[in-house]
Amino acid sequence: MPITLATPPEAAAAELGQRLPPLARSAALEARAPAIGRAAGRFELKGNMRVARSLAEVADADVVASPVYALGLDQLAKGKLGDGARLTAWSWVIATEAGAVSAETLAETNRFAQITNAASAGRFRRALLDMAAGNADADGEAVQLRIPALHTSLLWIKGRREVYEVLDTSVAGLQTGRRYTAAELLKVLKPEAESRLRNDTLDG
Repeated sequence: MPITLATPPEAAAAELGQRLPPLARSAALEARAPAIGRAAGRFELKGNMRVARSLAEVADADVVASPVYALGLDQLAKGKLGDGARLTAWSWVIATEAGAVSAETLAETNRFAQITNAASAGRFRRALLDMAAGNADADGEAVQLRIPALHTSLLWIKGRREVYEVLDTSVAGLQTGRRYTAAELLKVLKPEAESRLRNDTLDG
């Protein structure tokens, strides 16, 4: 089984198609954050927007969507990664001439949550393009894993042969752009989570 992409909820796509196009007509946004305005404009295409259904389609698609899982320190301290994470959102990554943008909807309600031009959006798309070129020893679905308390975002190939690529992090022991096995990640992140939890207890 190759690396696959998840099919996004139609209700979430409809929500973004309604909420985002007005942003594209904002002159102030175009001046301050042009990538966000241009990405928002893509959603005016509605049903004609090209959503990547496979890695091979990422390069030419208007958007690539992925589930977003969140992992808490309590689960990480127990030695859990994907098996301790919960689905919280969907990310719709759009490439523009001014940079990549992630528009996000809540998993539970399909309502619009945020739109951001964080560097992790572009890194997610570039990582998928690299994997599409055959540079990955992994087997599963391409999703995102976030550890908010550690300001860490990862591309997670969720499946039979899992791999994690760091998209953004504040953890000194991790390297952005590097791919890790679950065991390698836990070796760095579990002690970090335990330390944060101890400090929180002392502060409380």
